[in-house]
Amino acid sequence: MTVVDAAGAELGELLDVLAALSPEPPAVTACIVGRDDEQLRVSWEQIGEIDVDGRRLVLTVPSSDLAAASLSGEEIALVDAVLDNQVLDVERRKFIRVQDVLLEVGDDRLVVAGVDASSGAVMRRMGLGFLSRRLSARPGDFVPWTDVNLISVRLSRANFIEAFTEIAKLHPADLADVIGQVGPRQRAAVLAALNAPLAADTLEEMDDELVSAALVEMPRRRAAAVIKHIEPDDAADMLADLPDEVVEEILVRLPADLALALRGLASHPEHSAGALMTTHVVALPGALGAAAALVRIREQQPTDTALAAIFVVDDEHRLLGALSLPELVLAPPEHTLASLMDPDWPRATVDTEEDEVGRLMTKYDLLALPVTDAEQRLIGIVTLDDALDAIVPADWKKRLPRLFR
Repeated sequence: MTVVDAAGAELGELLDVLAALSPEPPAVTACIVGRDDEQLRVSWEQIGEIDVDGRRLVLTVPSSDLAAASLSGEEIALVDAVLDNQVLDVERRKFIRVQDVLLEVGDDRLVVAGVDASSGAVMRRMGLGFLSRRLSARPGDFVPWTDVNLISVRLSRANFIEAFTEIAKLHPADLADVIGQVGPRQRAAVLAALNAPLAADTLEEMDDELVSAALVEMPRRRAAAVIKHIEPDDAADMLADLPDEVVEEILVRLPADLALALRGLASHPEHSAGALMTTHVVALPGALGAAAALVRIREQQPTDTALAAIFVVDDEHRLLGALSLPELVLAPPEHTLASLMDPDWPRATVDTEEDEVGRLMTKYDLLALPVTDAEQRLIGIVTLDDALDAIVPADWKKRLPRLFR
């Protein structure tokens, strides 16, 4: 568009349109006009007429009233920052390239209605609008502004974390899909904006190569904070794929007992029960009553995987037997764990091969298989999801629900 001032004199060319990022929907606040080698800011109040057909923007003030071009921290430049950039379609969990930004009239202002990713928009920009009308619209071509997340824009701003408010509400599997579509800078920013537990859940859903890259990119203190929220067996697997110096820098920032456990897990042979097991276990003395055992479990706040079975041990932590959580919940309060447990619950050693682990768990319908040392002391458990992860073919795993992965 050609821009003319209040006297009708040609001022320059319309270069960009600015809109406020909030409140929703974003309203146009100003335009940027190019005049020779300078750029000027035209506020919305200084615009008298937008002649679309005549391709003219008519101002209500003389050019002398215009200030130099500027952009506030709460504004976005729609051409520079949105057009031809990738944005996240939050509804469909995928990135799209913006081919056009759609504006509509609302409350005597122009507001941003959404973005267009269609090939028809490309045609219009090339001056081939007559061809665009022959192209059928596809689902997802138009994305309402309420579903647009401007990750690439926010990364350049001090308050970029605001861009992840909606993303943080996604399921970790969806977050992993989003992260898989962006580059290193965006990946690091997204993970940095998530709290440590959610970042940990997201890492567990990501491809191994991306997990390694993400952990290397993180500040070591942050990486340690995230690792703390990952099952020890999975955390050990993640660390095994990192350079030795990075692993050591992370381990020294972990609690001493967790660092020791991770070193121990990493020392077991690959494809063995020791390599598959987690050290998160619920182990209680046999003399404890059912009601008291439930109180103890609440106090310990174990992870979901640790609750796959309740294990009974003696004073030397030797395994005596096990029972399921439903059996414990339904048992009479005064019955002891020793009277409720199955003393013949199958077990493995750290050297038991993963195929045998899988055979035992499927034969006896176990959600958790205890792993003991040479003195029958309980040192960990293999959960069903980790057993399946080891023995089920990779292409089958993708078809399994999260419960069994």
